[in-house]
Amino acid sequence: MKNIEAVNKLRAMIAQKQNPVCQCPGVYCWWFKRDVALELLKAFPEFDRDKLQSRQIDGETYLALYFGISKNLKERIEWHVSQQHTPSAVKSGYLSTLRQTLSGILGEDMSISEQSVNSLIDDNCYWEWECTSSEDDAKKREKTELTQSVYCYPLNIHGNKTISKECLKALKELRKKHNK
Repeated sequence: MKNIEAVNKLRAMIAQKQNPVCQCPGVYCWWFKRDVALELLKAFPEFDRDKLQSRQIDGETYLALYFGISKNLKERIEWHVSQQHTPSAVKSGYLSTLRQTLSGILGEDMSISEQSVNSLIDDNCYWEWECTSSEDDAKKREKTELTQSVYCYPLNIHGNKTISKECLKALKELRKKHNK
């Protein structure tokens, strides 16, 4: 991918109406500090941690835990970073998949986990993105990443063949338990 930025920096730029992400279809990846990522993944003891993609960012090791697509990357990062955990967003299922998953793993009901999720992603995450020529190209790339990649993305649910059925089931159960 071609662009990467710390989430806390993206949040500040978005608040100042200076979002550096372009309005284009594309793919994106969430990178978590290694120690935080491994702590989050303790919820899935049967998960194969050797299949996680890692890289050095600003002198620290980060692991890729989520891969996604969007029709409009600029709107997607604003949604992921700025979304509020209102009861209506939770009830309607409008809360981002990543936020739902993190709420469940943190053991907090989605309607009250906004501050915890914001702190987690601000302090420990980078967001990487790349524009594609079309939404269809983004969908093809996501399908390849979630079905044929040598790496796995343990926080993805829909169409994810990179983790076991047991992990997917546990992830869905955590989300369901905290969907309040």
